[in-house]
Amino acid sequence: MRLSTYIQRTRALGDAKIPSPVIDQLAERIAQGSDLTALLKKRSTTLTPRILLGVWRAQRRHAAHMAHLDDVARARREAGQDAIVPSLLKQTLAPHEVAVLQRAVTMAPSGRAAEHRRRDALKEAVALFNACVALTRRNGQVRVATPGMEPDDLSLEDAPYDDDDDDAQATETEAEPTGDAAEAAEAPVDPHPLAGVHPLGELKGDAWRQLRRFEAAGEISLRIEPPMDRFLEKLNARGAELSALTSGLTADEFLAALVMTDVAHWAAALNDEEAVLLATLDACNLYFDLLTAERPTQVLYASVWIPAKGSVGVAIITREGRLLETGEGDGEIVAAVEAIVGGHPIEALIVTSEDPVDARIAALEEGFSSFECLVGDPLALHAGTEAMAEEAQGAALLALVAGRRRVRPLKYWGQTDPIAIPLVEAQAEVTDLAEALAEMRILAFAGVKPEDLARKTTAKAGRRAPAPPLNPLIKSVEDLRPGLEVNGLVTNITQFGAFVNIGLSHEGLVHVSELADHFVNDPKEVVQVNQAVKARVLGVDRARRRISLSLRPDRSAPSARPEEGGQRAPGTPGDKVRLDDIPGTRGERRRGIGAERGRAATGASRAQALRDLENLFKKK
Repeated sequence: MRLSTYIQRTRALGDAKIPSPVIDQLAERIAQGSDLTALLKKRSTTLTPRILLGVWRAQRRHAAHMAHLDDVARARREAGQDAIVPSLLKQTLAPHEVAVLQRAVTMAPSGRAAEHRRRDALKEAVALFNACVALTRRNGQVRVATPGMEPDDLSLEDAPYDDDDDDAQATETEAEPTGDAAEAAEAPVDPHPLAGVHPLGELKGDAWRQLRRFEAAGEISLRIEPPMDRFLEKLNARGAELSALTSGLTADEFLAALVMTDVAHWAAALNDEEAVLLATLDACNLYFDLLTAERPTQVLYASVWIPAKGSVGVAIITREGRLLETGEGDGEIVAAVEAIVGGHPIEALIVTSEDPVDARIAALEEGFSSFECLVGDPLALHAGTEAMAEEAQGAALLALVAGRRRVRPLKYWGQTDPIAIPLVEAQAEVTDLAEALAEMRILAFAGVKPEDLARKTTAKAGRRAPAPPLNPLIKSVEDLRPGLEVNGLVTNITQFGAFVNIGLSHEGLVHVSELADHFVNDPKEVVQVNQAVKARVLGVDRARRRISLSLRPDRSAPSARPEEGGQRAPGTPGDKVRLDDIPGTRGERRRGIGAERGRAATGASRAQALRDLENLFKKK
């Protein structure tokens, strides 16, 4: 699978339309050793920093997924299992799709059905599992219990889905606790504040991460309850396509074998991934804002550090961060700062405090009302002070650190380990954060600004008007007839053709042989996702809800010009009758037909025909 295909199917670049060859050229550069810094040198009006960063990150995920596919193929070979067709493996986009594909292959071994039907069924199995995972995340419920109050509630990894299993587990006997253990078991357990049933779809980001932290600490147990009725609806809608897998199984048995095995696990895992992604975005945005903060315009500054207790630290620095003098003061804050500032012609104060509402900040603003008071950020103030320890000590050192980060944010925030900066809650739980923050640092040093990473929108903010229907007169499949021309929008492209939305709940399929008059090796050479097309209905299978379309011109319709080797009679609709087309005239003689035959056909010569036309116009 090429990177451009992976990006297109995962929508890693959002709605940005970047040609596939351009993306694959960038992927080749990365494979040859180009890093993000080198990639940013290719930026243009089309390849914005946001697009280049998206390609860079997508390439890393794509490489990891392809490596996972290789591991799966190798593990199956070593276990003596049948190999999965590479084209099927490469259509997967995530580990959970690979996992369900392997189960589906086991349920439908080669030889049980025609190979093309078997492959179609395997693809439908992956699509069904994806739909069930999405339904679980959107409409499922999470049962939160306090350990010791509901002993049959298990963790996400072990949650059973069969009532018989629950009964069996409830009848299992264990050794009775004795002594202190018995007293502890009899002691009442206070319910956790979050105990109860919660909609899974409402647990996003920090809320979900908090639940998982409580579970890891043993304070609660979680159990996801999928919407089984919706699963059955999805299965019934795909029954015909899954026939190669469902042979001999009831709907419940099939769902238990294919879906219920780990649907809750993957719903939780995808929620984990989404929560980490949101936390990573928040951390990256905050860190990038620190690096790219606008520098103040004054020349000389007094940076003041106000601790909760102890002496106030002051550092006199220039706009470039050069240190002129440091000092510490006690007592009334204005007098302490004035004593250290002395005769330095400072133009602004940089005030940093452990307490953002400290009354001493207001006292400084009033005492130095002729100067502008800037705010320093106390984040990670103690991190990165080693490089400046020779210039100042104690509170004065912290004033120097805060002041330099304010006047030259890119240089001095860039010298600090970003992991030491408290950017988001429970930062240690956010995986791969260091790599993402390093990318932000590269962008900042390359001169990228926050507005360069913002997604450009041309529409005004507010509610968007609904798009007009593609085919207003077509309300259902019953309105379709072979030969009917319809408007469509390409939604997906596969090796065997393209899926087209024509405004109905079921999409139409344009087989690769119907994409063009010529041989098509790769459908992406002819159509692209989101491309508007005019298609012709070839057939409708209402029982299987399949719509066959074609993008080839209709050869059965009368053409505008006569085909080679044939002639059309003058006066055919759409033709202009010329005088030379009248039998017996000069045009016919030019074609090698004799004048005698022309007179026999019309009874008039060319001169007579002209006279007849002239008399006709005179009568009018």
